[in-house]
Order: sequence, then structure tokens, then C-alpha cells
Amino acid sequence: MLLHAAAAPAAAAPAGAYPPPPLPPHHHHDAAAAGAALPPAPPGPRFRPYASATHHVTKGRYITSNDVRGYIPVYEYPLNGQWIMMDIDDGYILWTGIWKALGNSKADIVKMIDSQPDLAPLIRRVRGGYLKIQGTWMPYEVALKLSRRVAWAIRDDLIPLFG
Repeated sequence: MLLHAAAAPAAAAPAGAYPPPPLPPHHHHDAAAAGAALPPAPPGPRFRPYASATHHVTKGRYITSNDVRGYIPVYEYPLNGQWIMMDIDDGYILWTGIWKALGNSKADIVKMIDSQPDLAPLIRRVRGGYLKIQGTWMPYEVALKLSRRVAWAIRDDLIPLFG
């Protein structure tokens, strides 16, 4: 019967030798143990819907080539056969959804924007891709101001967006 001999002890490092360099951290736990700062947590959504007892707001994410991100992350809910949407990252509102939920035509949005040239540089137009996200998107504050002017009839239905 063969018996394995115990491993020979490692030879001691010669006097004056440098210790081996520490291994680099492989993941965040190692980095924390090594005293390195952890990367900051990704920020949460900047814009969030207000609570509503009458509307069920959901999150969606729609791929599009019209946006530098390659997609538009949204909070959304249906209203009068239209989708009311808010971009989670920058708060832009799909004005087309509000406008059509009021019973207006898409063509009237062009007339409204043409009558207010100061709006033109603020809006985004999404064309192509998912039908739900196509239309005129505008900053939160601009959409709020316009809604106060023209959307009185659906004011209670816009609570998830504007409170």
C-alpha cells in the first residue's frame, strides 16, 4: 500500500526579498475590503407619477431610433383610447396623447405649435417605431402649462402626471 508523503513545507523567502504584490480587487466586495471607494449607485427615476385611485400607471420601455438612448422609458396609462405617457428620465410628456384624449386631431397639434414659435425648440417629435410613442413630446413644465389652458375637461384624469 502506498502512502502519500506530506507536502514539504514551502521554502522561506530569502532575507531582504519583497512580499508579493496584493491581488487586485475582482468585485465590489473586494474593493470595499481593500478600502477602495465603491462606484455610486445608479440614480433612480427623476420623475414619478402621482398616486391615483382611478388610473393604473405602469412602466414601459419602447425601443426607438429617435432617441439617443435607443429607447424611451415611460410611465403610462390609457385615457379615452389614448396613451398618456411621461418619460421616466427627463419628464417629457407625450402631448399627442393628452391632445387626442381631449378629442382633438393630431393635425391640430401642428397648428398649435406653429402658432407658438417659442415651443418649437423645446419639443421632440417621435416618428416611426411603436405607434404608442409616436407624436409630439414636450418638457413637463410646458405640458403642465398647456394642460392648464386646454385640458380642463380631463383635469382629474391628468392627476398621475401633474398631481
